[in-house]
Amino acid sequence: MSNNTKINYDQLRSEHLRIIYDLAQQMARVGDEEKILAIVLDQLMKETGAEVGAFITYDPERDRFEPRTIKTDGQLSKEEVHFSQTVFRQVKESKEAILSFDTRADQQYSKTQSVIINQIHAILAFPLIIKDEVYGILYFDSRRNRQSFNEASRQFLSFFSVVASLALEQVLRKKQIESENVLLQSQLDQQLPIPTLVGKSEPMQKLFRLIRKVARSDASVIITGENGTGKDLVARAIHDLSPRKDKPYIAQYIGNIPPTILESELFGYKKGAFTGAHRDKIGLFEAVNGGSLFLDEIGDLPLDLQTKLLRVLQNKEIKRLGENTVRPVDVRIIAATNRDLKKLVRDGKFREDFYYRLNVINIHVPPLRERRDDIPLLAEHFLKKSHADQELKISKEALKKLMSYHYPGNVRQLENIINRAVILSENNVIDEDAIQFDDVAPTTDSQLLMGTMEELKNQIIRQRIEHFNGNKSQAARSLNISLRSLQQKAKELGL
Repeated sequence: MSNNTKINYDQLRSEHLRIIYDLAQQMARVGDEEKILAIVLDQLMKETGAEVGAFITYDPERDRFEPRTIKTDGQLSKEEVHFSQTVFRQVKESKEAILSFDTRADQQYSKTQSVIINQIHAILAFPLIIKDEVYGILYFDSRRNRQSFNEASRQFLSFFSVVASLALEQVLRKKQIESENVLLQSQLDQQLPIPTLVGKSEPMQKLFRLIRKVARSDASVIITGENGTGKDLVARAIHDLSPRKDKPYIAQYIGNIPPTILESELFGYKKGAFTGAHRDKIGLFEAVNGGSLFLDEIGDLPLDLQTKLLRVLQNKEIKRLGENTVRPVDVRIIAATNRDLKKLVRDGKFREDFYYRLNVINIHVPPLRERRDDIPLLAEHFLKKSHADQELKISKEALKKLMSYHYPGNVRQLENIINRAVILSENNVIDEDAIQFDDVAPTTDSQLLMGTMEELKNQIIRQRIEHFNGNKSQAARSLNISLRSLQQKAKELGL
């Protein structure tokens, strides 16, 4: 056995230098650790005549050496190959190459059980050292013959191990830099605001985090929320932060559009498919191919069109009206609704299979009353957005009034109130009198005192139920009362 690390260059043949040169060229072209190890094991097994080759790593928690890659000459299966921990431990501790020509005559291994049991006749192992630590062990053994295991082979492998270590160190360093870049980019993404959405409140920060996660995937999304919360802005943000950001984005409103017109818009049609179809026309799915299609008010989609959209989601293909040609499409569908889709499913107005295929991810946009801390920020945003040419300020009294309102129309209503206030303002100051709300119900203290408390409660309940189109669950949440209490009161009022 020999473990002298000093390389005798006289024993290196020209063939060795050619092999080292070829391997160095191959390793330089490959940027993957596993591929480098596979190349090295294949070539060195041929050079040494080994029947078993492996790359061994050390598990410090278990204090054991584990084979990460195993190759055999085909006579043995990988499952039949077992190793000697004694050999690996010696390489790790000495950081030197080991060569045993004949383990039966070698005092160090002749009585080692694992060597005897596995009938290992010759061993050649050397460390790959990175930053003065043993990163792994390249191991070769012979279980039938040992004719190519000689001192020249050990000298060759000792020399080559330095080259292999450098190649692996470069690959690992590149991998580390890439991982750090991904981590830094992820941290940066979490800190950067989403340009189309305004808000610093906790509900909005939670929404931003969810949008960023969802954007990275390619799953279908349903965005829920009341009217005026900005569901369309959330949809656009998902597209803009996704890998599809450089591809088309199209928004299509579904509510109140006749089914035949909507179908032709979505799928396109062939010339002569119907009266007025004077030419072929591509639909939105083809136009937005590779990008994202936003379907607003998906709850209003007719059942027969739900069936056709389900096929698109399942098969990723469409057919234009009036033709049999199947056309593949790659489109991410983002949908939005202010309706209770689960209730529509129960009522038979929305297909259950379509609901589950579409609702892979659900994003709920909070109403403005649940994020009141954002009202000053939003007010300033709307002033800059539409009135950047005017130096306008909002008085403390006006801001207090804005903060106290419940905003049944959410952010859209706030924008309308700010735009109206700008017109009514004087001396570039928006004061309390310029803030006017849209509710039919009385809002001033003197008007409120004209009726009883019971009358006021009844008026508010009527307005909320009307605002939410009869949806008592949403009305109850907006009033911060139980659904049962609202239902009981609505029954008394005949609502």
